[in-house]
Amino acid sequence: MVSGIGIINGCMIIISGFLFWSFFFRLNDVKFVFLNLFRHKRRSLSALAAIMLGGSAIFLYGGFIDYSFWLLKEQTIRTNIGHVQVYRQNYFDTANKNQSLIENYQKLKADILSDVRFLGEISAFSGQLEFTGIVSQYESATSNYFSALGIEPFPALKLGAFDKIVSGSDLSRIKKDEVTLGSGLANTLGAKYGDWLDIIAVNIHGGQSAISLKARGIFSSGIKEYDDVMIKIPLDTAQRMMETGGVNKISILLTHDDIASFTQKLRKYISERKLPLIVKEWSTISLFYSEVESLLSGVYFFIKLLVGVIIMFMINNIINMNIIERTREITTLRAMGLRPLHVTRLFVLEGVFIGFTGAMGSLALGFLISSIINHHGIVMPPSPGKTQGYVAFIKNDTISLAWMTFIFPVVTATLASFFPAMRAAKLNIADAFKFSQEG
Repeated sequence: MVSGIGIINGCMIIISGFLFWSFFFRLNDVKFVFLNLFRHKRRSLSALAAIMLGGSAIFLYGGFIDYSFWLLKEQTIRTNIGHVQVYRQNYFDTANKNQSLIENYQKLKADILSDVRFLGEISAFSGQLEFTGIVSQYESATSNYFSALGIEPFPALKLGAFDKIVSGSDLSRIKKDEVTLGSGLANTLGAKYGDWLDIIAVNIHGGQSAISLKARGIFSSGIKEYDDVMIKIPLDTAQRMMETGGVNKISILLTHDDIASFTQKLRKYISERKLPLIVKEWSTISLFYSEVESLLSGVYFFIKLLVGVIIMFMINNIINMNIIERTREITTLRAMGLRPLHVTRLFVLEGVFIGFTGAMGSLALGFLISSIINHHGIVMPPSPGKTQGYVAFIKNDTISLAWMTFIFPVVTATLASFFPAMRAAKLNIADAFKFSQEG
C-alpha cells in the first residue's frame, strides 16, 4: 500500500515536471493543445464528467472510511483501553491473570506522572484489576456470571467516555460500595438504580470473597457481549475483594496522537529501572479494529481500481478518436519535419490537461457534496456485534485524502493518453495521407 502510494507520487512529480517544462519552454505546444480541447467540446466534457464523478466518489468514500476509522479508534480507546497499556511481562503467557499482577501500583503511578519526560502528555492514567464471579439480585432471585473491571473512578470518566450511562450515574470517587453494570447484565438480573447486588468471586489466594454493592448506574457500550457481563467497580473495592494492592494492567490515555514516541519513552523508562513490565499500543491488542480496517481498505482499493479503469478507457477512447479525426493534421505536421517524439508529447499533454481539469473538478464536487452530507449526517445501522447505530459523516479535512483525489485522475489520464500518443507518432506519412484523402 505504501509502495503503491510512493509510485503514484513519483509519477505525479514526473508529470508536474513535464507540465512546467512545457509551459516554460514549449508554450506554443501548450496553446496548441489547449485549443484542441475545445474543438470537440462535447467529447471533452463527457471525459471531464466521468473523471469528476469518479474522483468525487473516491473523495466521498475515502472521507467516509476515514471518519469510520476515527470513530472506531476512539470507541476502542475510550472503552477503558487507552492509547497505551502496561502489563507484567508474563501477562500474555499465563491463563491465570492473578499470577501476573503489577505490584506497588500507586508508587509506579506517582513515579511515572512525576517524571519530566511525560509531563503534559498523559490525560488519564488508571490501573485496572480484572476478575470474574457470580452476581445475584436478591429481590428478583436471579444470578448471573459477571466479568468485573476494577478501575479508578476519575480517570474512568475519560477512559470510558464512550460507555453511555442510560440510568443513574458513573462511579463515585467517594462512595466505594457503589458500582455500574452493563445494560444487558442489568436486564438479566432485573436490577435498576439503587438496587443492592451480592457479588461472589475467588480472590488471588484461592479463597472466596463476597460483598454487597449498590447499583449506582447502568451503562451501554453498544457491544452486546460486553454489556451482558460487565461490572465496573472502584479499584480500591476490587483490590479489597481480591486481597491485593496490585493491578492486572495500566491504561494510559494521551493528550496527543504521537503514540509511538510516547511508547518509546515509556519503554526506555521501564528499561532504565529494570521493571518486569511490557508496553502495548492499543492497535496491537484490538483485533476487531485491524480486521475492519483491512476490510474497508480493501473495498476502497477496489473502488479506486474501478474508477482508474473507467478513466483510462474514457481518455484512451477520446485520444484515439482525436487521432482518427486529425490524421491529416498529424501527417502534415510530420511532413513539415515534426519529430515523432513531439507528436507523442502533444497528445500526452492533452491527457495531462484533461486529468488536471478533472482532478480540480473532482475536489470541488467532492467538497460540495460532503459539505451537504455533513450538514445532516448519514444515519447508519448498528455495526456487526453492536446494538447501537450511529450518525456518520464525511471527513473532508484530511490532506492525504485531498491529495489522493487530485493525483489519481491526473496520473491515470496521463497513462491512458500515453499509448494512443505513441500510436499517433508511428503513423506512416504516405499511408496516413492516403487514408485521409479516402476519408
